[in-house]
Formats: sequence, structure tokens, C-alpha cells
Amino acid sequence: MSIREKRFSIVIDPTNLWTVWDGEDETPAVFGDRVLCSLSESEARSASDVLNAIDERRRWRRPPPPPEGIRMENLLDPEVIAKFKATGPGWQSRINQVLRAAKL
Repeated sequence: MSIREKRFSIVIDPTNLWTVWDGEDETPAVFGDRVLCSLSESEARSASDVLNAIDERRRWRRPPPPPEGIRMENLLDPEVIAKFKATGPGWQSRINQVLRAAKL
């Protein structure tokens, strides 16, 4: 298993202030509407740590499963919904099974 290099690092600029550098985009990092440059070393280090933590969480998040059907909105009688809900979790799938069995 290889250790991935962190995306954000800090670099010192010619004015002896620090910039958070985005190694993926090869540009100064942006957080909200602020370019993270002209910072003290402690500010830059903190910002870099936060951005790296956010980036790491994004990389480990599972992608959402692809939809297996067409999302649509229907108006059904409240009694029908109540009966299906009373059968427990998965009631929406059971409605789909009933409609499929009807072979409309």
C-alpha cells in the first residue's frame, strides 16, 4: 500500500509570509472566497491541516449507488400508503412489485 502525498502544503513567499499551496491544481489554495496567501506560518499550517482533512474524507466517501429505476412522483390514496408502510421497511419496493405484477 502506498502512502499518498497530502494535497495541500505550505510555502513561504518572498515577503516572508506563507501560502497554502494546492499541489493538485498547482495554485494557491482557496477556501470559500479567500485565497490562502499572506498568512502567518501557524495560520497557514492550520489551514493546510483542515483542507487536507477535508480532502481525505472526500476521497474515502463511497460514491452513491446508481439509480436502479426512474424517480417519479405519484399521488396515492393515504390508505394505500398506510397499508404498505405498516408492512415495515422496504414498503416502496413492495409497491413496485405490486405494480410490476399488475402488468399494465
